[in-house]
Amino acid sequence: MAKRVFRSIFLASLAVLLAAVVLILGALYTYFSDVQAEQLRLQTALVAHALETEGVSYFDDLDTSDRRITWIAADGTVLYDSRADQSSMENHADREEVHQALKTGHGESMRYSTTLMERQLYSADRLSDGTVVRISDMQYTPLTLILGMIQPVAIIALLALLLSLLLASRMAKRIVKPLNEMSLDDAERI
Repeated sequence: MAKRVFRSIFLASLAVLLAAVVLILGALYTYFSDVQAEQLRLQTALVAHALETEGVSYFDDLDTSDRRITWIAADGTVLYDSRADQSSMENHADREEVHQALKTGHGESMRYSTTLMERQLYSADRLSDGTVVRISDMQYTPLTLILGMIQPVAIIALLALLLSLLLASRMAKRIVKPLNEMSLDDAERI
């Protein structure tokens, strides 16, 4: 009987733990995705303003190691790219974020890479001369983040499992102890 009580308590606590972890990770991922998108919008606006005031010389000493910046003509020709030779790049007029920016002044999109398990976020702003500046940033998928944190997650899961085992064992013993101590002679009086 103690084993059944133990198993029930342990499985219930394990299910609650797993549900809490999944919900918390989902909420955190959504929150940080929104923060990252907002930061990308702000960076795009700042780069657009800098291009409006300084022109192409803005790119001269700019460190773009953490973001990709692309400057695109109104016809889709790439005028500048921080990661590739613009002369060898294809026309960008059909890109969703560029098309939106040309039409409304601002555009955003995201594209998934199943092989890299990441997605690219794009933010684009139209400048007063009709050109478009676009910034892209990489965002890991939840699976990639979990795989990258496998060691700490495994340690936490192991500690939670051990704690669940300990607490379930103690609770099962406490629940069954009064039943085990009860004598059949006492049962007639009840």
